[in-house]
Amino acid sequence: MYKVVLADDETIALEGLRTLTNWEELGFEICGACENGEEALNAIVQSSPDLVITDIRMPEIDGLELIRRVRKLEMEQPIFVVLSGYSEFEYARTAIRYGVKHYLIKPVVDAEWDKVLADLTDELEMRLRLKMQQNMLASRLLPLAIARMLEGQWAEPEEEAAEQMDRLDEAVSGWTYLHVDGPKSNITEICRELAGPAGALFIDLPGDQAGLVVKSSAATAGLAERVYAGLSMNGVKGSVSIGPSVQSLRELSVSYREAAGAAASHYFYSDGSGPVDTASSNRNELSYNLPSAERTEELMSAVERLQGQKVKEKLDEIFRMFKQNRTAPEVVQMTSMNIMLKSMELLKDFGGADGQRGGSLEFFRTEPRSLEVLKDTLQIGLTTCMEYIRQHKERSSEHPLVRVECFLKDNYFRSLTVKEIAEHFYINPVYLGQSFIKKHGISILEYIHNLRIEAAKKRLIETSDTVRSIVESVGYVHYHHFLREFEKRTAQKPVAFRQKAQSEG
Repeated sequence: MYKVVLADDETIALEGLRTLTNWEELGFEICGACENGEEALNAIVQSSPDLVITDIRMPEIDGLELIRRVRKLEMEQPIFVVLSGYSEFEYARTAIRYGVKHYLIKPVVDAEWDKVLADLTDELEMRLRLKMQQNMLASRLLPLAIARMLEGQWAEPEEEAAEQMDRLDEAVSGWTYLHVDGPKSNITEICRELAGPAGALFIDLPGDQAGLVVKSSAATAGLAERVYAGLSMNGVKGSVSIGPSVQSLRELSVSYREAAGAAASHYFYSDGSGPVDTASSNRNELSYNLPSAERTEELMSAVERLQGQKVKEKLDEIFRMFKQNRTAPEVVQMTSMNIMLKSMELLKDFGGADGQRGGSLEFFRTEPRSLEVLKDTLQIGLTTCMEYIRQHKERSSEHPLVRVECFLKDNYFRSLTVKEIAEHFYINPVYLGQSFIKKHGISILEYIHNLRIEAAKKRLIETSDTVRSIVESVGYVHYHHFLREFEKRTAQKPVAFRQKAQSEG
């Protein structure tokens, strides 16, 4: 129910105000019928009405003074309607200055009163909707519910959140989702700062993304521009995209998916001109065609043959095709990961360890990037692959014992036997053992111990790792075995060796 206070010093006029309208039927409750301005002021302070209808001329405090005093109070301001038997312009002008929209001359004509009452009802309903909307948008429950819904964690929000969504949907004609991508701390600060003044709801999402939910209107584009300007002013590399309008908050995931998809394209094809509006963008024109297998094979063949210039040309060709065809970002990612996987297979074929380029592969799965950054990263990965293949081929052309030495230096921490090493290089184990001793004066196993102890000494000096963790890292299973080999080569225990090295350093 809306609350109304009536004020008129004429008893008949006051009673007329009571009976002029069926207040209760229209949703009003009369919480004060006052015969002077002082009494009306007290009623207003006590009941905080939505509507005040007051005469101008009253004893103690007249109608205009009543409005002036109420305007100074820290309270939710009521709507004032001024009724007066005086039609002088000065009264009307003063009332307008105090924010009064309705100034009626007694006696009030029924048709005129009906129109004013209809306008008042519309205005009060609008106030109520806006107040309800602001309260719900300020709630912490609703943004959390929407965030979880957008993340796909909820098919249907919980009862309280669902009720809030339904009430907001009744008050608003539609909703739009603004998607923001960029460094988390920057975009969160900018979005929070702009959400309040714009009447938007800030949505905190995982990763380097955030969002704003706003009422669908022409002002949406302006808010997107302000967010983008905030990113630019702070030197933040990011994107802002506007999803399509939806009727209900429950359909917001549709707007989110479109906006997030447009943001992904922005990283690949943005010209830095501002927010991307999915309603006018050409995202639907993206190509989902993979490059021909022949192109990829030609690239990898050039890598294997160590043709550096050809590798660069073929990679440039593939990415030039991506840009010309506006290939979808997910297809570009898939192709890039495929190339990296093939390079890892090549490394393995030439003796490289499993997962040697795992870090680069993880980059393609997680990091936001542009076409140029992707191409550069691939170029670095393929160059590294070629360098490893080149080194392997150089070692393969040397004397078998040189290749064995390189192998031992790369794998001393593994559990190795002479037989396994000989099989790896297709050499007779007896011949390998005798040849190695002849060249180095020690056996292969002693050579491995020397490599392990040298690595342990380096770790003892350069790190604060525990002795036991060092023992395991250099390839020893049993501590006492390590201790025997260490003391044999240094005449010291590991702790004493570290202390002496630190004191001398």
